[in-house]
Order: sequence, then C-alpha cells, then structure tokens
Amino acid sequence: MVQTQAAESEPADDPLGTRAILLEIVKKLSSQALLFGLAVIVVLVGAWYLFGTAGLPIILAILAVFLVVLFAYLFAEEKHKATASALAWVGRAGAATGGDLTVELWTEPAAGARPGSRDVGVVPKPAAYRVGDAIVVGFRASRDCHLTLLNLGTSGGLTILFPNAHQRENFVRGGDPYHIPAADSGFEFRLQGPPGTERLKAVATVSKVTLLESHFASDGAVFDTRPASATPRDIAVVQRRVERLQPQAWAEATAEFTVAG
Repeated sequence: MVQTQAAESEPADDPLGTRAILLEIVKKLSSQALLFGLAVIVVLVGAWYLFGTAGLPIILAILAVFLVVLFAYLFAEEKHKATASALAWVGRAGAATGGDLTVELWTEPAAGARPGSRDVGVVPKPAAYRVGDAIVVGFRASRDCHLTLLNLGTSGGLTILFPNAHQRENFVRGGDPYHIPAADSGFEFRLQGPPGTERLKAVATVSKVTLLESHFASDGAVFDTRPASATPRDIAVVQRRVERLQPQAWAEATAEFTVAG
C-alpha cells in the first residue's frame, strides 16, 4: 500500500493556516540580532509604561547601548565571515589549470631527509610538528614562473615566506626544487606556536604579478608577517588578483601541518 502526504493542504483544525505563519515567524526570529532587537523593544516599551516621559533619559540610554552593541555584533559577524573565507581559500587545494603550469609543495623536519613532493591539488594528511621544531618548506614549479608562498599561522597572522629578505626575487625555474630556508641562508625556520593547524599556499603566475603591495618586512626581519586583523583583507586581495588572470596563466598548491604544544 502506497502512503501519500498532501503537503499543500492545511490541517482540518487549522483552517486559517496559523501554524505555517508561526513557523515562518520562528524562522525569521532565528537571527540573534533580531532577537536582541525585539528584547530591547520590550524593555523600552516597559520603561515607557512604568516611567512615562520621566523615564525618557533611561529609554534613550538603553537605545544608545543597543545601537552600539548591534553595530559591534554586525562588525564581528562580518569579520568572522571574512576570516572564514580567508581560511577556506588558503586551505583550498589547487585545481588543475588549462595550461602546463603546476606546483608542488611540501614540508619536512629541518634535520631529516627530504621526502617526495606532493602534487598540486592533493591535500595529504597533515604532518605533525611541535612548537620549537625547525622545519623546511619545499616547493617546485613545472615551468619557469613567479611564485609567492604564504603561510597562515596558528596565531592567525599571514607571513610571506617567499620571496623574503634572503630570497628577494620570486622568479623560479621550472623543475628546480626550492627550500625555505635555503641551505646557504644561515637561519632556521622554527615554529613558534600557538598549537594548531598551519596552512601553506603557493601561488604561481606565468608573468610577474603584484599579489601584495609589499613582500618584505619594514623592520629588517627575514619574513614579512601581517597581523591577524589584516589577514582576511590581504588574502582577499591576493585571491582577487589571481582569479582575474586567465586559468592557464596561474596555478596554486596548498599544504597543511599541525603544531602540537
């Protein structure tokens, strides 16, 4: 026996469709900002009912606090969305392009043997390191190109690993492996923490493209690190600039690794 359900018909005990109306209201009330606003309206009406015109200063004060809190909430929501979008793009595996440009990206312990590289678009199980470990980041492009390597750290800050103060030119030759730090650079790349997941993003372009206005630290540090507050904006700039290019004119690769305490 086949059982059917008429979704469009109203229940016999609800001829006016009030149940559907109430469900729609509940759905609209799911916004925290709207719920907060309704609560403030109730408080304002209650204050007016209790104090009348004598309570006008109190009512205005409540309204001012509500507006401040509302704007702060909306700003925090937008910032959260921007950060989530930045994380998604940095962690996204690079897709195959229409051209012959691909990128490989990997990490390894500084003192260990160099493992096999990872193909573009492949996100392996994240390697695990500890705070204080010295690591090497390696990459290789399939053809001559200009490459920028970004590191989204566990603190939320964005660091430009390549180019850097010791490797100022971001032109790379196809097929040649590059390492950060390079063997002759005279410095180590140590993980500072806090614990969490670090994300690496390599963006290669056939022609020289300005992805960020500056690649070098103004204080003379090896790497240029931007604060977490600026990360969503900077990543959005990079994303917009590369995605305006023809698909065959650029490629990307991503890698992740965990940092334990």
